[in-house]
Amino acid sequence: MEQQLDAFTQKRFELMIEMATKKLQQEIQALKEYVVSLNSEIGSLKSQISRLQFQPQHSVQKKLIEEPSIKPKKEVGIVDCRPEDERKEEFQSGAAKNSEPIKPRYGDYQPDDVSIDKFFYFGRK
Repeated sequence: MEQQLDAFTQKRFELMIEMATKKLQQEIQALKEYVVSLNSEIGSLKSQISRLQFQPQHSVQKKLIEEPSIKPKKEVGIVDCRPEDERKEEFQSGAAKNSEPIKPRYGDYQPDDVSIDKFFYFGRK
C-alpha cells in the first residue's frame, strides 16, 4: 500500500514539474517573441530617424543652390569709443585676441608670480 502511495506521489510530482516546466517554456517563448517584436520596432524607428535626418539637409541645400539672391554681408567697422587719453594702444577685437597662440611660460618664475597659498590649498579657511 505504501509502495503504491509512493509511486502515486512520485507520479504526481513528475506531472507537477512537467506542468511547471511547460508553463515556464511558454512564458520564455512569449518573452522571446516580444523581444523580437521590440527589436523590429527599434529597427523601423532607426530607419525613420535616419530618413528624417537626411531629408531636411537635402532640402536646405537645394534652397541654397536655387536661391542665388542671397545678399552678401555688409562690412562692419569697429569704432573706438574710448576717450582720447585712453587710446594709447591700438584697439584689438576679441576674435583677434583669441586667435593669438597661447604661449606657456617655462622657468624664470619669481616668488611674486604665484602666491604660496595657491600651491598649498587645504580646503576652506
